[in-house]
Amino acid sequence: MIQSKCGLVLTCLLGQIMLLAAPVQAGVEGKSYNVNVKSSQGDNFTACFEFNADGSSLRFVGLDATYSRTNLGKAQRNWQAVTNPTSVVSVALNGEVRGDFVPDRMISGNAINSNGTTYTFNGTLLSEPTCPIEIESEIGSENPFFK
Repeated sequence: MIQSKCGLVLTCLLGQIMLLAAPVQAGVEGKSYNVNVKSSQGDNFTACFEFNADGSSLRFVGLDATYSRTNLGKAQRNWQAVTNPTSVVSVALNGEVRGDFVPDRMISGNAINSNGTTYTFNGTLLSEPTCPIEIESEIGSENPFFK
């Protein structure tokens, strides 16, 4: 009787450990964020990050990036993305989602382009899963991530 109770307890503990050890998604899939971006060139601008619902891509300022939806290292809310390396200027992004009561409400991170310009960004979750056209049109004709 004691052995069966110990076995049951060990089985429950092992199941919990395996559940916690599984890769965790960052929680941004199918969501969009209004972000403020600052570059090492001194530019400040607003952009919108739109994460595809299937977790395969991130769209921002007219660029498409391949998005990695599993966590990085021990942090369960981190994500990373990179634009196509064959484009004129490629951009790599690293970010984190956070929030007090809603874990994916805020986003922050950094980026670097192939010219060496670095960027920091932070923003908030939008109520719609897609970016409003107004945010994208405020950028202008020259993509600020290409400087």
